[in-house]
Amino acid sequence: MEFYYTKSSPYANCVRMVISEIGIEAQINFIEAHPFEDKESFLAASPLGKVPCLVADGETIADSEVICDYLDATHTGGELFNPIYADWRLKTFYSICSGLIDVSVARRIEFLRDKDGIKSEFWWQRYNNAISRTLKDIETRLAILPDEFTVLHINLLSALAYLDFRHSDINWREGYPTIEKFYQQFSSRKCFTSNQLTE
Repeated sequence: MEFYYTKSSPYANCVRMVISEIGIEAQINFIEAHPFEDKESFLAASPLGKVPCLVADGETIADSEVICDYLDATHTGGELFNPIYADWRLKTFYSICSGLIDVSVARRIEFLRDKDGIKSEFWWQRYNNAISRTLKDIETRLAILPDEFTVLHINLLSALAYLDFRHSDINWREGYPTIEKFYQQFSSRKCFTSNQLTE
């Protein structure tokens, strides 16, 4: 299997953690691909020009959630996803963590626009408010977190890691003791420590 990714992508990081958690690193050819470089080999695998992208048995699998689901289903029988699929509350929690990643990436893009003098204060404030509300929501939802390690844990770890990586001005550790406790409990897990976000 060929896995196209960037080390700075929180979406790719979710997949990298799933790969590590399942223990199939040796079966993967990791290919770093910057989406803006438009290399032919990358675009042939990912027509959208987006990372992450997995090529398995000649088939392209796009979107981090779909890739994670595929790898989990084909190598563990669904151990990481099945507990989430069995409970709509956990599905919702998973989607909220994905949304936190989305809005954090959008905030990063808006930050970069400031260099060109086109940053929108309207959107900047909306992203800030959305992140704050979502962290408050997650602080409460952690009460339903399953005991077994799932893709939900991975998604939340990736979201928090991206906040640390790109948004150091957002100190999510203050005011969210349950989130901090979650992070302290699971951030030492090998799938997380071996897949840190970098430039």
